Formats: sequence, structure tokens, C-alpha cells
Amino acid sequence: MPAKAFTKNDKIHKGNKVNSDKKGNQLGPFELLWHEKAQMYLGIAMLAVLLPFVGTVVASGVFWDALDRGFMGRPNDGILMQLVGWIIKKTHDFNKGFVKHEADSYMVNNVIMLGVFLPLFFAYCFYSTVTHGFSLFLCYIYHVIRIGPYFMNFAYVYTLCHKEGHSRVGLFKGSGNSAINSVYNWWIGLFYGVLPSSFAYGHSINHHKYNNGPDDVVSTSDKARDSPWNFFSYLPRWVGYAINVTTTLQFYSEGNTRIATKMVTGSMWWLGFFGLTYSIHPLFAISYILYPLAENIVLLACIQWCWHAFLDPNDPENEYVGSITIFDGPINVLNEDYHVVHHQYPGAHWTKNPQLYDKHFQKGEYEQHVATVFRNTHAFEMFFLIILAEYDQMAEKFIDLTGKLSHEQKKDLIKQRLRTCWWGPRANLNIKLQRKEVGNFDLGRSFVESK
Repeated sequence: MPAKAFTKNDKIHKGNKVNSDKKGNQLGPFELLWHEKAQMYLGIAMLAVLLPFVGTVVASGVFWDALDRGFMGRPNDGILMQLVGWIIKKTHDFNKGFVKHEADSYMVNNVIMLGVFLPLFFAYCFYSTVTHGFSLFLCYIYHVIRIGPYFMNFAYVYTLCHKEGHSRVGLFKGSGNSAINSVYNWWIGLFYGVLPSSFAYGHSINHHKYNNGPDDVVSTSDKARDSPWNFFSYLPRWVGYAINVTTTLQFYSEGNTRIATKMVTGSMWWLGFFGLTYSIHPLFAISYILYPLAENIVLLACIQWCWHAFLDPNDPENEYVGSITIFDGPINVLNEDYHVVHHQYPGAHWTKNPQLYDKHFQKGEYEQHVATVFRNTHAFEMFFLIILAEYDQMAEKFIDLTGKLSHEQKKDLIKQRLRTCWWGPRANLNIKLQRKEVGNFDLGRSFVESK
């Protein structure tokens, strides 16, 4: 019988979860406790309300990109994206003077576009709504432009909120640094459903401290990931994180009141923005401010489920298996597809990710651990392949760095990793965990710069 990963008597660290139901029975990969079933139905209800809106906007952004490239080539190969690339190239020499890394010169244009022009468009929509009444068409156009072709604006905003949250010294240099050090999380993010401090503290300190383990408030590792029902049950957990509730409570429970207070401050900033707008025009506030938060919940929950879908049954703390790596992906924004590297070096600049990957690859570490590596895919495609249990397609995309696995063996490996549970009522481990996933107990590894 599998040994329990953690029990109430374990003294390793507070907050351990028990791996059985109240009767002490280990559950199967697709069995849910009564409260998990309630969460599943809540998740289904949420998606039933949100998917028609989120799906329409995202599909329109994808269609926009396809139209831009004449329905040929890969995403972002179109005329508009080439124009964006040309502008970045032409303004590079001037813009690089404002950023700490030359490769980040594009951010100046991005801040102007999404930090100035998008809010001006938002203000116009507000004026038009208050003056002439709510227009569903104008709201739709605003959101499609906001997320951009193939939702690239959305992708860059969330990636840059992520990068900004991991950088305690800021991304900009000189006098501009103090003025716009948190421009993505505290300003631009408001138009994308980001609650300030969720990335800078909730993600950086909690997720990167516990790395998908039992005390990670967005952990995916207590449920088999190859099930849509388990994902539906997971959604309310992601909501608690997205609105800064579970991270705030976790910090308070750990006695980290300083960070918990920062979480509350960020929440109040967003609530103030929403509340003021709501007091003037409720429908506008819901459609233009609350909707992006709903969009955040749906899309980022999918990404989190994908990034941390796989676990090594012999060592769930194995970072080479627990985070995925994707090569030749069509939407590898700022090298986020090197997710193992990101968890090893959260504070590393994105341009270093390939060389940091190569550093560990040359040591044989990726091969030794049969790392979770895929080719020619992206997070959203992988998400659907995972929840729909498309093992054949995943095996075709899986890169066996050992060169020893047959197609059927790849399928078996993928299935086993998707169904391994680290903690909770489905924990199916035969080893005593060592809590190797836990980072520094102050700030995790959130601000560690690579050497």
C-alpha cells in the first residue's frame, strides 16, 4: 500500500495536506470528494457564463491574426506583426537608453501603446457609454483590440507583469525606473484584469516558494490532470488566487503580515478603480473592468494547468518533470516556454533562458530525468491535449532525450505523469517526500538573479 506523503503528524512544515478521505481511503484519479464535486459544479457554472464572452473575444483575436497573414504561415507572421517588428527595430537605438537590458527596448513602445493609447481608448468608451448609452459592439471592438491579434497584447502584458514581479530592481533604468517600475502590475494590468501584487508577491513568493507543492495556493498536483472534470474543480482555486484572497490568507497564516498587507493594498487599488467606475456606470465597470478579470481567470488557469501538469511518480519534487519545456512553439513570448529554467532561475533575464537550459542540458540533467519536453506546440494546445487525454498526439510531440522510448512507452510515461498526485486524497506516492520544492522561507527564489 502506498505510504502517505504527509500526515497530520508530520512536523516538516505547517500547512501539510492529508492524502486520504475521512475514512483513510486513497481515492482514484478521477474520484472527487463532496466539496470537490461542489467546486466542479461551480467551475462548470463559471465557464458556462464566461466562455461565450471570452471565447468570442479570443476567437476574434485568432481570426484577426489569420486574416493578417492571409491564412498562411504561423501565428504572428502577418503584415501587422511585421510592421510592429519594423517599428521596434527602428526605435531600438533610442529606446534602449530607457531600459536595463537592450533586448527590452521594445517595452518603451509597448508602454506607450498599452499604457497611454489603450487607456485613452478606454476613456473614450467610457465617455461614449455615459453620453450615448452602452454599445455592445464598441465594447467588443475594445476588447479585441485590447488582447490583440492572436491575443498577443494579452500575452505580453501578463508576461511582463510576470517579469516585473520577479524583478525587485525594475526593468527600466535611470529616472524612469522610479516612475514606471511597476507600470504593468499597477497601471496597464488594470485593463487586463490583473490585481496589483498578485504577480509581485502572490506568484513570486508563494508559487516560487512551494513550486506546485502542497502549500502552493495554485497547486495542480492533488488531482489527475488528464480530466476536464478535475480542471473544472480546480477553477475555484484559481479564482481565489486571481482575486488575491487565498495568497493573502496564506501569508497571514504563515505570520508574514508584511506581505499580506501588500497583497491587501494591491487588492484595494483594483477595487478602488472598479468601485469608482461602478458608482458612475455599473454596466460599463462590469463590461470593461470586471470582464478582463474573468478573462484572466479562464485563460491563466488553463496555462497553469498546462505548465505544471506532469509529475515524476518517483520524485514529484523533480523540477525537470514538474515543469514543461517547449521547443519551436509559435507563441513563445519572452522565452516563457523554458519553464524549468524559470523555476530554477526566477530572476534571470528572459534572454538568458536558452543558455541556462543549455547549461543543464550539457550536464545531462534533462536526459537523466527524462524531462517533460515537447516540440511544435504551445500552452493552450497542450492544455486541451491534456484534459482530453490525447496521449497519442502528446507522444508525437514529446521529445525523448534518452532516445530509448517507443511511441507506446511515451504514452505510458505521459499518462503516469499526468495521474501522479503529490498530495491530497489521491496522493499515490511510495516515497517519503523531503520538501525539496520549498525555497527560501523569506522571499522564496523570486528575486534570485542567475550567475
